[in-house]
Amino acid sequence: MIKTASKFFAAAACACALQTLTAATASDAASSMKSPGETATRSSAKVSAELPDHPLAPAEFRRPDSYQPQLYKLNLRQISEKYGAATIERGRAEYARVAAVNGRGKWKADGKSIDAHKCPEWFVDAKLGIFIDWGLWSIASWAPKRENGAMYPDWYELRMYSDFTPDSHFYGYRSYHVKNWGADFERDHFIPLFKAEKFDAKELMEIFAKAGAKYIVPFNKHHSGFCLWDCSYTLRDTVDMGPRRDIVREIADACAAQKLKFGFYMSLTEWDYPVIAKDGKMRNFSWGKTLDYSPDMEYKASGKIAVEDYVREYLVPQSVEFIDKYSPDILWFDGEWRVPATELGGYDIAAYFYNVNEGKKQVAVNDRYGEGTPSEVAHKGGKRLKKLLRAIRGDFYTDEFGDTADSIDPAKYHPWEACRGISQSYGNNWQDNESNVLTSSEFISMFADTVARGGNLLLLVNLDGQGAIPEIQKKRLLDIGKWLSKYGRAIYATRIIEPFATEEIAYTRSKDGKAAYAIVKKPKPEMKLAVAPKKGSEIVEIATGEKIGWTESDGGAAIKLPENLAKSELPFALEIALK
Repeated sequence: MIKTASKFFAAAACACALQTLTAATASDAASSMKSPGETATRSSAKVSAELPDHPLAPAEFRRPDSYQPQLYKLNLRQISEKYGAATIERGRAEYARVAAVNGRGKWKADGKSIDAHKCPEWFVDAKLGIFIDWGLWSIASWAPKRENGAMYPDWYELRMYSDFTPDSHFYGYRSYHVKNWGADFERDHFIPLFKAEKFDAKELMEIFAKAGAKYIVPFNKHHSGFCLWDCSYTLRDTVDMGPRRDIVREIADACAAQKLKFGFYMSLTEWDYPVIAKDGKMRNFSWGKTLDYSPDMEYKASGKIAVEDYVREYLVPQSVEFIDKYSPDILWFDGEWRVPATELGGYDIAAYFYNVNEGKKQVAVNDRYGEGTPSEVAHKGGKRLKKLLRAIRGDFYTDEFGDTADSIDPAKYHPWEACRGISQSYGNNWQDNESNVLTSSEFISMFADTVARGGNLLLLVNLDGQGAIPEIQKKRLLDIGKWLSKYGRAIYATRIIEPFATEEIAYTRSKDGKAAYAIVKKPKPEMKLAVAPKKGSEIVEIATGEKIGWTESDGGAAIKLPENLAKSELPFALEIALK
């Protein structure tokens, strides 16, 4: 591994471990210890009249009238001195242990070895997973509206510091933040408000199980680095701060009770970690540049403990601690941001994950290890590589709100997963309503198309700031659950069959090849199936057992639908016996 990430400092203060000061003004912070940062510059900044006239957010998604930002007793340098040495020592010892495990194990920490791992069949059979998008950003629950494309409220903590340019999809972030939260409100001021008062893991997993999901991937650590578990390598987690609860343990236990597979989502890079280098300079994986140290940037490190080597002393130890403590079934990497895979520790983590589970259970890892080289991925083939060059060492490809399905080459098929929500939003967005949320019919059709092209759907469920599921999302989940209870045979454990999906029909087949399924999305009284039934067999509507008459037609079958099916508002599935 190239050590480009080494010898950087990140430091911070923790509200619980270090005792918060009483509420104080922003000017007090700037004058006394210059933390949190940007206070002085932002408090004096004027919002241009040319910026968008943002609406006032509902009360639950804007600054409480009585709330004053909390400050911390120790500054960055002090927290570094207090916690840094012990954390570094522990991290180095843990990394050495990981290297030893991988050295004697079947799976090595290199691309060639990891590339040999096969995606487990349970993942290919599962078809539907739930992506729990929830974190500090959910307190604000906002992103600028877009006519098309995804919106990312879960990037609020970064984008709240800039208004961007008028041609940007993020235009007006800062002015919105100032209006609804105040110029003195910094990123980590959301932490005391993140109380998880409405979060009930047991209830949520029951809903997800009713929806027909087979695996759950919570946002355990997003790009800001705030952890939803009791992490030994940062104070910035839900046990030391915020709700003082091990959210991940609650989710993992609830998944086990519902027999749902459990995933570890984690961002390999973080927006601001490491921050301060020994030479006083600042650098970060995502920046791609070095900056002069400034106290105005100190807000970005709140709650973090200083390390000298981000990968070996923080990232890898933090990840394997999670693996050992919670025994996930999936590693879902994110935040690779065009950083070479060899520099991010992903190979180390994945190899350890494979090795500790070898002979015990089958596990899966996605493809977001970091950027690969053309030689690493040339043999993988497929149109997708022309769009996105990743290491492609995962058990399955991942995509978000994109068009991966249209890029899948059936001749060089590799398991894949589409990530999207019922709306355009990645993260809860208080602006979501029926106008920009998929109907149940649209959602089922989208899901069927994904499965027909050989993919799983990792459906975003965006919890609000206190951990409640919005009613509009809950309704869609229960609708898909009802539909799957009738037509699950056409979805679960199926495989691809050409022509995959058309505008009107999505096709799947059983694993044994004895049956095909036609999921009719846009029914008409008379339709043509592209799949030819076995001679003398019957085409059957799965839910009712109703038989559908057919005749041979151009290698397929011409069918006449009864009136009830021809006018169906929801998609339905037909079973076709194959030759």
